[in-house]
Amino acid sequence: MHHSATVTEIEELAPQVLQLTVAMNDGELRFRPGQWVNFRFPEGVSRAYTIASAPQRPEAVQLCVRLGTGKGGEALRRLEAGATVSVDGPFGDFLLPENDGRDVVLMGGDTGIAPVRSIVLHMLAEKDPRRIIVLYEPDARHILYAADFDPLARSGQITHLSGRIEGLLERNRRVASEGTLMAAGFDPFLERVHNTLVELEIDPRGLITESFGVPPA
Repeated sequence: MHHSATVTEIEELAPQVLQLTVAMNDGELRFRPGQWVNFRFPEGVSRAYTIASAPQRPEAVQLCVRLGTGKGGEALRRLEAGATVSVDGPFGDFLLPENDGRDVVLMGGDTGIAPVRSIVLHMLAEKDPRRIIVLYEPDARHILYAADFDPLARSGQITHLSGRIEGLLERNRRVASEGTLMAAGFDPFLERVHNTLVELEIDPRGLITESFGVPPA
């Protein structure tokens, strides 16, 4: 579905990582946590951006974006709050299985934490009884969304661990072998997740993934 929208806020989450808050001008963007949109800049350039916010607030969404080179990066650097843009979607099938009582192990690499955040916030808002384990490999130790995840971890609502994904999976082998596995990030990260599961003798065929493609230069 096509929406006219306005960029209401641009926040730097880390070097080369931005969060865009986008308000719908023509209603609400109904989406499921884990999905993405096609974002069209005022000059016509379009890029796929993942939704980082929960669907409980459909009138505005937060998009987590890594700045790269090329036309998309140039358009992002020129973008200002107040700009009118268009948003198409939602798209994607990085979706939490329903009617599944297993623990949920969510793995994010770099900005792959964005759809994970959306899913976690939604599960908590809906009082989903499943245990939530977040395994996060940040880029260059820049922890994205720590202000969300750290308090939730301290209160015991989620388990949130950061580091190299190989070590995180090895230390959490039992829960990974028994839980619902979901991983989002750039292709090299997803490949390492797959290979680590194989090495740990955990069947990777049930892994739900969202590829961000090749890392930006």
